Amino acid sequence: MPPPPLFFNPALFITELAFTLIAVIFCILIYFRTKGIYDLSKYKGIKYFRHAFLFLGLSYILRFLLSILMLSMMTLDLRPRMIMPFFILITGYFSTAGILYLVLSSVWKKVKALPLNIIIHGTALILSIAAFATRSHLILLYLQTALLVIAVILNIIMHKKLSRMRIIYYLIFFLWLINLWIIDRRRLPFEINIVFQLVSLIVFYFIYRKISKFTP
Repeated sequence: MPPPPLFFNPALFITELAFTLIAVIFCILIYFRTKGIYDLSKYKGIKYFRHAFLFLGLSYILRFLLSILMLSMMTLDLRPRMIMPFFILITGYFSTAGILYLVLSSVWKKVKALPLNIIIHGTALILSIAAFATRSHLILLYLQTALLVIAVILNIIMHKKLSRMRIIYYLIFFLWLINLWIIDRRRLPFEINIVFQLVSLIVFYFIYRKISKFTP
């Protein structure tokens, strides 16, 4: 007997598509908005900060493409589950690299003697392969959540003074946590999912406005 067709929720799909597209636009704006100040200062913290939003934007682009692909496959009455493990592998790599670059942007002076790029990309690859091997994005979600919690603790320990930049970092950590937990949106009521997405976009906008004050 063939498997039952997947249920398609148009409202959920449209809101997810709109949210992902707007998130990609914000990531691109933040990435290019900080280019001028990095070109002038060559400050590595800004470089790693930009890399964080580059990889976050790439992970959102993949989510956007996956949504389009899943809609096409459901329209053709095909099951998209075969592509999900590969989606977990690639997006897991991009999102983990983004988190690690974000952490590095605030602590790089303490660890600059280490091979930072090798550590970041090696860790991101190992975690994404672990999620791919288990066919479960929940493992990746828990590991990335742990990384973000550790990042917040490190920021509090190393930077006790609450500056504008620290506020931006905490907002980004908060934003990333929200987005990790709304990936598994099927477990959330539609209304709760909408609230999380709106909060995420508000935080994105606030971060962009804060960064704009530092750049010409």
